[in-house]
Amino acid sequence: MHVVDGVEMVDVLEAARIASRSPETIRRWVWSGRVQAVKYGTKLLIPRSAITPAQPVEHGSGLTLAQWAAEISTRAAGKKPSPGLTAAELLLAEREERSSGAGS
Repeated sequence: MHVVDGVEMVDVLEAARIASRSPETIRRWVWSGRVQAVKYGTKLLIPRSAITPAQPVEHGSGLTLAQWAAEISTRAAGKKPSPGLTAAELLLAEREERSSGAGS
């Protein structure tokens, strides 16, 4: 950690660790102007306050592979999907409708 003009600064590697991103992504943010940085010798320093920790990402609907396969089989049998589906499930349902309608 460095302090420049009273501002806590971190290097690219530390910023990447904080943001749960790659150092290359942090550099792209700097080059694109998304994040301000200063050059300190050979290092880029970024204000610590400009880097926010990554939020946990919720993946999928919590279905196991077996449950997902059973759902696909059910849809293939012609049953309509139940309400409250995730975006991925809606996409699968739409694809199924298109493929069954394409052959008609």
